[in-house]
Amino acid sequence: MQLRRETLVAEHAELLAVIGDLLRHAARRPQPVADIAQLRWRLSRLLLAHLAKEDRLLHPMLQRGGDPVAAALSHRFEEEMGGLSDGFKAYMQDWDAQRIAADPGGFETATRSLATALSDRIRREETQLYRHIPTPKVDAGA
Repeated sequence: MQLRRETLVAEHAELLAVIGDLLRHAARRPQPVADIAQLRWRLSRLLLAHLAKEDRLLHPMLQRGGDPVAAALSHRFEEEMGGLSDGFKAYMQDWDAQRIAADPGGFETATRSLATALSDRIRREETQLYRHIPTPKVDAGA
């Protein structure tokens, strides 16, 4: 499977859209807990699929591609992901529907913090890491 930068960027755009929706819902009072639950499930599903693609395809490609700068950068991003992943897991586990309803301000704060961390990671991947993805070669004879 050929990994394309455009695919990863499109996935980022979808993640950012869901994060934006989640932020808007977290800011509402009363918070629409059922809608929030659906958005959190969608965010989790999209994020896990995206991370799996990066783990299975992107990082091995960059780390074995022969460019030591790309390999080191990929390795650093891979290591950093552990902290962000742990934070996301904690957010998902800590904020069930009952706690969201009981502490809407706390949930909004936690959601803003998560959104900031994810948005920053996405920006850094797109500006630093993804530029090392090789451009597919076009077959002139096709």
